Amino acid sequence: MRFLSSSPEETRLLGESIFRFCLPGMFILLYGNLGSGKTEFVRGFARGAGWDDVRSPSFTIVNEYPTEPPIVHVDLYRIDEGSSSEFSLEEYSRDGCVTLVEWAERWEIPPLMDILEARFYSMGDLPGNISGDDRLRVIDLSCSGEGACEGLKRFLPEFDDLLKRLGH
Repeated sequence: MRFLSSSPEETRLLGESIFRFCLPGMFILLYGNLGSGKTEFVRGFARGAGWDDVRSPSFTIVNEYPTEPPIVHVDLYRIDEGSSSEFSLEEYSRDGCVTLVEWAERWEIPPLMDILEARFYSMGDLPGNISGDDRLRVIDLSCSGEGACEGLKRFLPEFDDLLKRLGH
């Protein structure tokens, strides 16, 4: 599933919409360059749960938000690849949290049941792009695990409505 965002607010709206279709224990893995929209997506996701005070955990590594279900926001930007084994992020799944992981490529992902992946690209990062408009973002969504894929499937009608509201 591909979403084209022309502003941070549109990226937040996508995150907010997806929140309603996520299950406790699910992981949302966020990939993309600096400034590609990962934290804006998390802000929208948390807003969907009624939480408005999202700050990037670049220095704290993990922020926890007491929502229902609880949201855990992880930023592995400052973690060296291969050292993520120090973090037992899968414990958040057992506790029923929805865990959003920025810079997920730095995490040695254990075999998990339900994962939603969101890959963020600026238009300039896409092969063959000639528009040159780096304000535009492309967000590709995919899933693995029965629960995550069922949630993404249930999100499809909402996704179509969101695209219509935004004029895409």
